[in-house]
Amino acid sequence: MKLTQGNTGKTGGIITIYDRNDDYRSLSVPPAGSDVTVRLAAGDLKARKIHMIDIPSAATITWKSKELVDGKPKWWITLKTTHAPAELDKADIDQYVNRNAKNSFIRTGLGILVIDKSETAANTDSLGEVVVKISAPSKTSTAHSTASLPAHGEPS
Repeated sequence: MKLTQGNTGKTGGIITIYDRNDDYRSLSVPPAGSDVTVRLAAGDLKARKIHMIDIPSAATITWKSKELVDGKPKWWITLKTTHAPAELDKADIDQYVNRNAKNSFIRTGLGILVIDKSETAANTDSLGEVVVKISAPSKTSTAHSTASLPAHGEPS
């Protein structure tokens, strides 16, 4: 299967989805601070496993099912990276979704927190899309001039 990339600029990491025969699609994840959203559609690939490496901190990653109910994914999970780089071992997507509770870290990963998920369980080979939102660069705080502030002990 052909490598599919959603970004051609600098890379912050890679997310790869695999079917049962190890055919795959891959997404280049932009670097930290790029303030962009990228998507990886499973298309006709029956994605069974996922592997995430070198994902920037403060990224939000949502996995969504192919099947829709009333226009919304049947199942979904939203993850937040809390470590630079964050990683997730290659394993079954449905197991990650079904075995990890909201507000818990995924133990087979580094810095991957489940921040929200559907109540509906994921089925094998049912991933439709991975959406990755990279946070904006952190704003540098500007130093305030102390000349107009009263000195310690002076009335204001």
